[in-house]
Amino acid sequence: MSAISASSRWHGQAGQVVPVALFGLLIASAALVLMFNTSQKVTEKSQVANAADAAAYSGAVWTARHLNFMAYTNRAMVANHAAVGHFVSYVSWIRYVHDSIEYIDRVTQWIPYVGQYIDTVEEIAEQVREITEQSAEIAVPAIDAWNANFRAAQAETQASLALNNLTELMRETARSYDDTIRINDRDELAALPSEIRTLIDGNVLSQLVSVPSFVRRYTASNDRGSVQELIGASLTANADIERWIGGERGWRESGIGFRLRKRGRTTTTQSANGADWRASDELQYSTRRLFGWSSWRRIGEETSTANATEFDSDYSGVPSYYNVAGAPAHQSLQIAAIATKRQTQVHTADLLGMTAQRSPIAVAALARVQFRRPSGNAFAALAANEREYAHLFNPFWEAKLAPANLDFAR
Repeated sequence: MSAISASSRWHGQAGQVVPVALFGLLIASAALVLMFNTSQKVTEKSQVANAADAAAYSGAVWTARHLNFMAYTNRAMVANHAAVGHFVSYVSWIRYVHDSIEYIDRVTQWIPYVGQYIDTVEEIAEQVREITEQSAEIAVPAIDAWNANFRAAQAETQASLALNNLTELMRETARSYDDTIRINDRDELAALPSEIRTLIDGNVLSQLVSVPSFVRRYTASNDRGSVQELIGASLTANADIERWIGGERGWRESGIGFRLRKRGRTTTTQSANGADWRASDELQYSTRRLFGWSSWRRIGEETSTANATEFDSDYSGVPSYYNVAGAPAHQSLQIAAIATKRQTQVHTADLLGMTAQRSPIAVAALARVQFRRPSGNAFAALAANEREYAHLFNPFWEAKLAPANLDFAR
């Protein structure tokens, strides 16, 4: 009887271990599922953060390249316009040379040997003049047409900024990480908690307005003389250029009782309707008087001249260009990329009531497009506390990623 009773007690105690073992197995399974789901979400969150960084930075680089393209084309248009000024000045100078030789030829034609020599020189000068004028008839309209192409390209660049291509670029960048990641998606952002949704919507909507309106088209009539000032600065940046365009082309000689100079000068006008270069060259003399020198007088019958509109009646110059909107300031652009991914699209184990949350995984990345003069000997140095105002005449726009992300996941 005692043996039978002991066996029954042992079997009864063995049955009590099974519920404990099952409960322990359940706890371990839940922990494994929790660890798996957590690791999956951490991995996905990291990928979403990387996609947000890449999208914001690529958007900032894309925007900076657009601004730098406008700066390059602005500089190219001014340089082309100045090149026309050089060409017109050269035509005027060649005409002066030919007119002077022709005048000398009329005076010396009866002098033996000298007259024949001057005749030959005059014929050569006439041929050079014809070639130069024919070249100007081709070059001046071609340069003006090339500037028109630059203005059309600037308008296309502005349209690219205005047509929300920035957002599409950032979305394509994010898709290269994961096709399910969305950038600045209003429907996805609507699922975020209400306390942060207003802030996010404000940033996204502000970006849609600030990027297209950051630059503005200006004309020579409403830019307060900025383009005319820039053209003048480009002509005075070099002493030889300044002397050739705005100073005295040629030479000067002085004697005891006389002075002789070759004078040449070129001026420009620019409006929203067109432009012109006007060059003149002449030989002048002055004689000594009792109390100084007489005024300069022209030698010859007339002044040799040349005009840009002579070779292109519709010459435009730089009638319009694009620049940063508003008054000069240290302006910059902020590019925000809010990357989201639905938690239902994360590969997790939906066991033991552990279902995906409605709020998506969301990470915001910020990048900045700023104007900064590079350091180095190639550029003029600025003072320690001085910064150059942002503008679109130097291609100094760069993209910089903000150091931290904002994680909105719950």
